[in-house]
This record gives sequence, structure tokens and C-alpha cells, in this order.
Amino acid sequence: MNDMGKNLGYFARQQCSAQWRAFLTAFAVEFGQQIPVAELRVLMARLGASMAQNMRTPAGNTIAELEGSINAIWLEMNWGWAKLTEKPDGLFIEHHVAPLQAAFGEQALTWSPAILEGIYAHWFSVISANPALQLVQADADAVKSDDFLITFRFGRAA
Repeated sequence: MNDMGKNLGYFARQQCSAQWRAFLTAFAVEFGQQIPVAELRVLMARLGASMAQNMRTPAGNTIAELEGSINAIWLEMNWGWAKLTEKPDGLFIEHHVAPLQAAFGEQALTWSPAILEGIYAHWFSVISANPALQLVQADADAVKSDDFLITFRFGRAA
């Protein structure tokens, strides 16, 4: 890993309070050993949707305005930042430096991003997005611990 990756890793770890890191990592290890990944993803998505109910709902008339509104929420929470990109097969959300790896550990990257999936899915349902569209993690099999990027696609089922 180069110095830029080490620096990014350092700052990403700072997003999870040291007082909770050992507990959350142990929690994630136990969950990962006791519950299948598919079930953990469902649980985490439900937790994310529940979290979103207690958060401000982003708003905007354009993709840029929506992105800005989303990033204002993430900035308040120290949960990284998002870039929204419209493509022919959907709206892509690149979520950068979420504190999930810092909180739950690298081994939880197979299921912990579903928290964000639940939050984004709830937000899109609340802002009256077409119910035929769905939000899914686009890179679920390819999340790398050193790039701190999670990508979601909002669109018609593939």
C-alpha cells in the first residue's frame, strides 16, 4: 500500500470512536461467525432503513442538488461522502470512506455496506422514486479494504 493509501486508511479509522471500536469489531466477528452473510445483509439493510427514519431526508431537484443534500448529512455524521452519477443503466452512488471498516473490521465488508444500502433505499422511497426501481450494492463481491469505496446502483432490476 502506498503512502496515500496509508494516509486514507489512517483518516478512515479516525471516523470510528476508539471507545466503541473494540466492541463493534467483536460484535461483527460474532455476527459473522453465527449468521450467514445473506441474512446479515438483510439485517443490516433493515438497520440502515431504521436509521434513515431518524435522519433528515435529502432533497434536490437535480442530481447535483441531491448529492449536495446527501453529503451535508454524511458530513454531519462523519460518514464519508457520496458522488452520484447518472448512467444508462441507473443512478450510481459511490460512497467514499464510510466508517464501516473502522467500526466492524475488514472481515465485515461482505455485509456491513448493507447499512448504507438500507439508508439510501429508504431515502429514495421517501422522495417518491419509482417503486419499480431498486437499490443494490453494485460492487458487493469486489469491495477492497484499501480503497474505502462502496458503489450502489439505483435502477431497474438487472
